[in-house]
Formats: sequence, structure tokens, C-alpha cells
Amino acid sequence: MAISLYGKIRGMNIERSSRTRDVKVEPIFYEDGKDWRIVDLRPHGVDCIPLFAFGNFLSVRPGAKLHVHPGCVEVCLCLKGRVQYETDDIIYPVMPGHVFVSRPNEPHRRCDNPKGMILYRLLFRLPPKGGRILGLSSAESAHMAKALLHMPLRLFHATKRLKIAFVRLFEVFDTPEHDRMLHRVEMRNAALELLLALIEAPRAPHSIRWMPNSKVKAIAKRIADRPELDYPIATLLKEAGMSLFSFTESFKRMTGMTPHSYIIDQRVRHAMDDLMQREYSIYSVAAKWHFSSAQHMASSFQRILGHHPSYFKNLKKKPLSAQLKQ
Repeated sequence: MAISLYGKIRGMNIERSSRTRDVKVEPIFYEDGKDWRIVDLRPHGVDCIPLFAFGNFLSVRPGAKLHVHPGCVEVCLCLKGRVQYETDDIIYPVMPGHVFVSRPNEPHRRCDNPKGMILYRLLFRLPPKGGRILGLSSAESAHMAKALLHMPLRLFHATKRLKIAFVRLFEVFDTPEHDRMLHRVEMRNAALELLLALIEAPRAPHSIRWMPNSKVKAIAKRIADRPELDYPIATLLKEAGMSLFSFTESFKRMTGMTPHSYIIDQRVRHAMDDLMQREYSIYSVAAKWHFSSAQHMASSFQRILGHHPSYFKNLKKKPLSAQLKQ
């Protein structure tokens, strides 16, 4: 049974993307299903982590809408598969071994949930002024919260220490509670080790360090907004003022794909939204998003999402509870 954590939140200052989509407060749901295992660590002595999750996606799932987590820093560690995160109109390609961090009230979303993706995810709730976490003093708690809130990078490589810490925290959580008090101490120690490893990781020698080129960023945003248009490579090179090699490399670092692959990818994702939310036929959706044919769209869907377009057209007819169990 799924349990929602957030109630109605009033008077919250939510940053908004320049896109015209609504930004939602995402509720927390706990589940123990085939794809997701999502648990609450607070009853086990870890008062600052209301969500700790492990995902192993046996089938493709639609991406999320732009949302925020009030008062929480979200951390995702990708172990398998390629996933994209969006924030501040930038698409970040998150590869196996990468960590992505989003801050409180910062609109963001996971653009896709591909079949075979494996990841860890946690929410760290910032303590109130003077508050304490994990048995630390008020000053130590404030210092740790500040370090997590102001991470020097939002995308970086996970260290071996950090990967082990994620695994260890779930191992301790699953250990039978022969002595409840000692188990809570072990949980706090495992959580503290994970948070310390997380703070250390972006400062490691081989962390990802790059800033997106503003012109390439604008091009990628335009493609994401209007992927049905034609984008001749010569025109893009002239706009960016770059050589083919430099432009392609910069574009791949930002999106994880070549320009052509990114255009097809965005057409597929927009088409998927139409099939799930609107009464359009597969043929009309293929024409709208500028696929050469319905067969071309179908092959692109199979390659990128692992399903035929009809899968998503039928998905919208299922009740929400059935979709969550897939």
C-alpha cells in the first residue's frame, strides 16, 4: 500500500523553470514492488532521511513531471542504464556511476525510466535552525546540512566509498532487530557514513567538472521544445560558432547523445506524452512529430523505450493503481 508523506503546503516559494509547465510538490510514496523498493528510515533512528529507495526497472516507465521536494536535498546514484535529469532548462545525462543532486524547491525531473535501469535514491531533510540529526550536536548538524545544501557539483562520479555506503545502509536496514536500540545506532552510523561519503565524492580527483556552453544549451532547449522541426547541422554549427567536432562533443556532454539522436529521442518522448494523454491515433502522432512513417516511429519507440507505441496508448486507459504496479 502506498503512503503519501506530504500534505497541502501553503506559502512555499517555488522556483519555476522558464518552460510553461506546472511545477508540482511531489508526494512521497512508500512501496515494495518489482521495480521500486522505497522505505522510510525515520522510524529506524535516521530522522533526516524520509525516503531511501532502490530501483531496478523491469519495464520502461514514463518520465516524471517537473516537481520539487520542500526542505529536502534529493540524491540519485545511477548503477546501470542511461537516464536524463532536467533542471534549470539543462538536460543532464546521468551514466552508470554518476550521482545527480537537486536542491530544495528546485524544479527538476527524471526525464525517462528506461528498462534495465538500476539506481539508488534518497531524500535528506534539512534540520530546522538549532536542530540535530543522527546524534550530532547542533553545530555539527548545521555544518553537515550546509555542506549537503551547497554541494560544489550537481553531477559527479560516485566514489567506491559512496557506492559501498548505499549498499551498507540497506543491509543494516534489513538486519533483524535482535536489539532495537543497537540497531538504531547502527542505522545512524551507516547513514552518517553515507552522508560523509556523499560530501566527499564531488571533491574527488576524477569528478565531472564542466559548465554547459550557453549557445549549445539554447540549441538543445529549442530542440527539446520543438523537436518536430528540421535542424540542419550546418545551421546549428553556424549558430553555435563551432566546428562539427567541437559542437558534437559539447552537445554530447550536455545531453549524452549526438544532435540527430537527441532530436529523435525528443520526438519519441513528445509522441509518448500524446499517446498517453490525448485521443490521437498512432498515425496522426507520427505525422505530428515529423517521423517519416508510423513504422519509423514504432522502431524508434522500440529502440529508445523498449515498447511499441500501442503500449503507451493503452497505458493511459489503465487506472493509476495498475500503472504504479507495472
